Amino acid sequence: MKTQTKAKAQSKTQYVAITTDVQQVNQQVEKAYTLMVEAATELLKRFDVAKFRTYALMDHTKNEQNTNLVKEYLSYFHNITLSMSPKDGRFYIFIDLGEEALQKFGSTLTNNLLRECYRLTQSNDNTTGIEYSLRVNYLAGESLHNFYYRRIVEGETGYVSILTVEKDAA
Repeated sequence: MKTQTKAKAQSKTQYVAITTDVQQVNQQVEKAYTLMVEAATELLKRFDVAKFRTYALMDHTKNEQNTNLVKEYLSYFHNITLSMSPKDGRFYIFIDLGEEALQKFGSTLTNNLLRECYRLTQSNDNTTGIEYSLRVNYLAGESLHNFYYRRIVEGETGYVSILTVEKDAA
């Protein structure tokens, strides 16, 4: 009898009532995420080698196994993830930076992306805005690259698209 009660209580905590205010802020965070992905993709155009211009887009809402991930962008250099907090339903943007790319190419690419990400989430009117939503992580070792290569090798699925941006002509 106690087991059934625990199971019912656990299933109730999986769903969060999201207020209209949270929905509106989430829309702003999702828009910022989309603009960050566009900026990150644009930065890839400077590379000659196709693997550095290749990226994966994941729509986790189409993957039943993921409950808190919403969307994700993954390249050799960065992983940008839009996720939802299971506690309050608010969206967060996580940017993972890989050590190998920083060592191999320096920090210019990453700095350009981070400047844009901070610009997109900053509050210019002294309100809290969506500054809370941005989280930057540094991944030591090759964990980002292992994830990137595995995703590319696994190929496209119902929720993963793999694309290569064209190199800038300049």
